[in-house]
Amino acid sequence: MEVFKSIIPVQLRFSDVDSLGHVSNTQYQNYYDLGKVDYFDKVLPEMDFNELGVVGASVKIDYILPVFMRTQIVVKTRVIKIGNKSMTLEHQLCDTQSDILYSSCLAVLVCYNVWKQESQPIPEEWKQKISDFEGVDFNSK
Repeated sequence: MEVFKSIIPVQLRFSDVDSLGHVSNTQYQNYYDLGKVDYFDKVLPEMDFNELGVVGASVKIDYILPVFMRTQIVVKTRVIKIGNKSMTLEHQLCDTQSDILYSSCLAVLVCYNVWKQESQPIPEEWKQKISDFEGVDFNSK
């Protein structure tokens, strides 16, 4: 069973809904960004996005079921892979009561030095904190 330790509720807004009565697919990335920020606030609160942070390299979103205005949802986030300069996050958008899966997302993030304007290796301290939070030894994968 998949374990997500970072779970954050999402407040749907009237402006999120399109003319078909469901949440527009353009909003899902915003929800996943909420999950990403919440994850890093929990695991790496010292991350300073003005100096050394992460930038998106790839995002793949699967839309499984429509989300309607009154649906209560959460974003679940976890790191599933850590490389030298990048990491892969898995997100799920689920119903708060039934845990029905509405959407899933894989996002590859690259460690990025803002001052040098270039990618760089993920600090070992970050890798350790993520491993400890996830309960996974990413060095053995």
